[in-house]
Amino acid sequence: MDAAVEALGTRHHVEAHQLELAGGVPQLNLRFLVEATAYAAENSQALEAAAMMRDAVERVALTGNLTVLRRNRGRWAPV
Repeated sequence: MDAAVEALGTRHHVEAHQLELAGGVPQLNLRFLVEATAYAAENSQALEAAAMMRDAVERVALTGNLTVLRRNRGRWAPV
């Protein structure tokens, strides 16, 4: 978790983070802010930040699927 928060924190404000166990598999959930620009640019920044975070986590743990979601009008949708 520390590697993920530290990696994201270098570029974006990390609002919240939590570690959950889903079927015995740990899941990291991080919520972070991307600077407001154009919609597509924001999505691109979020995907780049998530990839950077994944690289940092892979140095200390095995990773699985990476999902990036964006909140729009109270609903979470994949980027």
